[in-house]
Amino acid sequence: MTNKGMTPPIVDTDIWVYLILSGYYERIIAYYGYLQFSDVVEKEILKWQSNTQEFSNVARVFKNLKDQHDVRVIHFDEFDALSQASINHTLSEYGLKTVDILEKNKGEFTSLLYALHKDIHRFKTNDRKFKEEVEDTLDETFTFVNWIDILDNYSTNFKEKLEIQKQVDTKQLKMKKQNHKHTKQDPRWDKLKQYIKEK
Repeated sequence: MTNKGMTPPIVDTDIWVYLILSGYYERIIAYYGYLQFSDVVEKEILKWQSNTQEFSNVARVFKNLKDQHDVRVIHFDEFDALSQASINHTLSEYGLKTVDILEKNKGEFTSLLYALHKDIHRFKTNDRKFKEEVEDTLDETFTFVNWIDILDNYSTNFKEKLEIQKQVDTKQLKMKKQNHKHTKQDPRWDKLKQYIKEK
């Protein structure tokens, strides 16, 4: 299964964690050729280096794949001045600071904004509520893909899907016991939905 002619999706931090915990990152990269990330998400992922050996793999694999060009990072300075101003202005409308300042949940916001500005039509995120709220306001060619979609599309059979889901759930529980802070739904999604409608 391969589709290297399609523009690779942009991926948020939560989905990257699932891809590492499951090992499915290899299948997705084999399918698309590479995966794209915003520079803000890259910073969030690299913070995982401070986790235990098992979970620091989230950052270590990312760095290795970036060196091999299987992971590509979209940097804010790649955008022209008008796009940069638009992105930063939009972030400020949601109470976020400029792209260069790391804040909670900024990765999801910048990923979607970068995707809209770069004409990327697939966003891998696990925020189902947000997807349901905004998908009707986006062009029909724009697709949100969550973890369950990935399990459905990349598992070799139903048994493997169940086994991988159980494996990921077990690892997530272990992370919670280690007091890892998980991202929660951000109320600023409503403002982002309004911004998308206006575009």
